[in-house]
Amino acid sequence: MVNITIIVDRKGMITIPAPLRKKYDLHEGSELVILDIDGKLEIVPIYDDFAKIQQKLSSREVIEKSYEESIITELELEG
Repeated sequence: MVNITIIVDRKGMITIPAPLRKKYDLHEGSELVILDIDGKLEIVPIYDDFAKIQQKLSSREVIEKSYEESIITELELEG
C-alpha cells in the first residue's frame, strides 16, 4: 500500500499523482466513482468490476440495517 497526500484546491478538485494514474490506466476522460463508505471516501475507476462496487455499497446497507434493527430491539426491551 502506498500513502500519498494530496490537497483539495479551492474548487474542490484534486490531482491524482502520475504514478497512480499510470498504475490504474487513468487518463483524461477516465470516469471514477467516489463512494462514501463508513465515513471514508473511496475512489473507484468505472472499469473496476461493478460487482465489487455493489458489494461495498451492499455491505454498508447491511451494517446500517443491522444497526437500525439493534436500536429497535433495544427500544422494545426498554419499553
